[in-house]
Amino acid sequence: MSLLIKITRVLSAINNVILFVFKYLALSAVAAMTVIIIVQVCFRYVLNNSLPWSEELARYLMVWMTFLALPVVSRLQQHAALEIILGNISAYACGLIKLFLYLIIGIVIYYAFDRSYDFAAKGTRSLAAALPITKAWSYTAMPVGFFAMGLVYIELFLQQVIDLISMKNNTNQSTPTTDEA
Repeated sequence: MSLLIKITRVLSAINNVILFVFKYLALSAVAAMTVIIIVQVCFRYVLNNSLPWSEELARYLMVWMTFLALPVVSRLQQHAALEIILGNISAYACGLIKLFLYLIIGIVIYYAFDRSYDFAAKGTRSLAAALPITKAWSYTAMPVGFFAMGLVYIELFLQQVIDLISMKNNTNQSTPTTDEA
């Protein structure tokens, strides 16, 4: 149990650093997107001269913002949840359901990371339409985001295992034996 706790603490520290950086990169992407779109509107409707690259860059920033923010909100558990169902069952059963869900989500994230990595690698062969970069710059957001989400869900899974073991130990300690009764 102590090894599991140490592993979870190390993973938590790694996730804290990664997600701190991701949060501010996602906020920067939103700010840059906003500025680019405002500049594009000014150029298009005030100067009658549209910028050819602004929409594509804003779209790429939106993709990056999405995949940088996903691990952050997943770690904070600020996503859609089954609170209606989980709120009506025992804490231990709720923990088991969460453990199962984290396992399923982990499998999906692993598959998504694997597929997105291949997709990003294929993007190195095609150029963006209006920017002098390959599409891999945009596509790379997916494996980066899925990798960070994988780390987050490994941490959540391990923490849930620790919580379930603690609940089980507390239940066993509080139940009187036949000798005590």
